[in-house]
Amino acid sequence: MRCYICNNENLSKFLSLGHQPPSDAFLKADDLQQPEATYPLDVFICGQCYLVQLGHAVDPQILFQDYVYNSGANNSLKINFKNLVDKIVNRWQLTSADLAIDVGSNDGTLLENYLIHQVRVLGIDPSSATSIALEKNIPTMINFFNEETAFQTLKQYGPAKVITATNVFAHVDQLHSFMRGISCLLDNDGIFISESHYLLDLIIKMQYDAIYHEHLRYYSLKPLTHLFDQFNMEIIDVERISTHGGSIRVYATKKDSHFVNPSVAKLISMEEENGLYQIDTFKKYTQQVKDNKFKLLKILVDLKKQGKSIIGIGAPAKGNTLLNYCSLGPDIIDYLAEKSELKIGLFAPGTHIPVIDEERLWHEQPDYGLLLSWNIADELIPKLQAKGYKGKFIIPNPIPRIV
Repeated sequence: MRCYICNNENLSKFLSLGHQPPSDAFLKADDLQQPEATYPLDVFICGQCYLVQLGHAVDPQILFQDYVYNSGANNSLKINFKNLVDKIVNRWQLTSADLAIDVGSNDGTLLENYLIHQVRVLGIDPSSATSIALEKNIPTMINFFNEETAFQTLKQYGPAKVITATNVFAHVDQLHSFMRGISCLLDNDGIFISESHYLLDLIIKMQYDAIYHEHLRYYSLKPLTHLFDQFNMEIIDVERISTHGGSIRVYATKKDSHFVNPSVAKLISMEEENGLYQIDTFKKYTQQVKDNKFKLLKILVDLKKQGKSIIGIGAPAKGNTLLNYCSLGPDIIDYLAEKSELKIGLFAPGTHIPVIDEERLWHEQPDYGLLLSWNIADELIPKLQAKGYKGKFIIPNPIPRIV
């Protein structure tokens, strides 16, 4: 095993969440009697460039071809995408002559925000979610993005003024082929914008449930500067955003084509101050994750002993990491209340907890709801209460508690 960025073999494992199935591999009833594939979910840090990455990469065909996640189902994400596109169009004065490409375009939620500005768009995505984008008449190539795909796209559509990769840049196994594709497809003064879950937030906010097989890497800024440098590119700006509990939006261009904002050096300095380039930080984090698990289990087991009913609210991928790591099955969690039609009627991977229409919440009124999308608790709890749920909420992270 080597570092995805610097090819170094000096990697240290600091966290193991056990063997788990892919977090979005929901099961049908007929699947429950069949063997279920699981893969190691171990996390390593590079001793040279300090990239944090998984030790095992699951075949992307398994992870992404039959995909039950739709960007359009996440309201906060829709708002984020609209704000991002408005900022891109205004900052770089895009016109109808410009091409904007979204890699990992899913159902086209990001790209449709360009349409009002009359900017040409193209999505590139291998998943089944692309059928929704095509229904919305958003041009989409159904394929994985790599160097070969980029050359095909360049011949057919020409260079891109803007390429976005939101919540996909950390998913790519063939990272260097991906980067060669970006470099080849990007216009000389074009911008590559990525959004990825931020390592500093993962550590500080105890977001271990954001670790799953789709996320091969957990980025901080300094390793990314090394990555872009290898492809004659540089980071010119960076923002911390609230998406997915804390992400970084990174703006990269071909070298010497744009002014480098002081935000880049400022964030790297903050990372150093917070110990992101010290092994002891990650050893401490591992113990905190274990402590968190035991505290949550105590709350749940004590409630079950009292005869209380507990359900899970939502069925996000991150929730399945938490459920599997904490060994929470139907004996503790009665069901997962979900509103996505793609998941209702299925069973959670690994734990086999049934996924039920959230409408059942209002009728049954279970005593407690384990909030699996806890990172947006402030948004979700008032909505659920307004719909009529009267039970209490269990927030698993950063400190397990009942509200």
